[in-house]
Amino acid sequence: MAFLPLLPLAVALVSVTYVEGQVPGFGKCPTVQVQKDFDLSQYLGLWHEIERFPFVFEAGKCITANYTLKSDGHVRVENSENVNGQAQVAVGDGYIPDTKESAKLLVRFYAVAPYAPYWILKTDYKTYTFIWSCGDLLGFGNVQFAWILARERELDPAVIDELHKLAAGYGIDVGQLSKTDQAKCGN
Repeated sequence: MAFLPLLPLAVALVSVTYVEGQVPGFGKCPTVQVQKDFDLSQYLGLWHEIERFPFVFEAGKCITANYTLKSDGHVRVENSENVNGQAQVAVGDGYIPDTKESAKLLVRFYAVAPYAPYWILKTDYKTYTFIWSCGDLLGFGNVQFAWILARERELDPAVIDELHKLAAGYGIDVGQLSKTDQAKCGN
């Protein structure tokens, strides 16, 4: 009963999250397995967004993520998109807090913001990656983000289907994934 006064706050957070576009859920975050023996050096470089959970900060097309290693061992995360013909870029910082679980990174885009989970569930480094993030909301609910990225602007539908099956097996609602427009993006 001690949590009863917090219930309106939890409902408000879930509601705001839903309106803003992230995928809310009830209960704790699903338990998932991340990529075994993750190799950051192979992961670095340019990726194109193929699918994502709705995300308020991504409203354009031709969305990419470019990961480069910084001198302090952290990762520079540069996300770019085309919004109404204008390039928009967001630069963030990521790092691996525990080398025993190197596929569980933490990333943030503002110096005053807390780091958020950025977990690589599966990648072959050369073709595709499935990234997932989940945050618990006071034990009553969670907020999830997911992305399928590829080295090219298109990805074989059979690979996408395989990644959907993997995520669905963990209880991730792949029906929330939407295709990112990568048409007429230039180089």
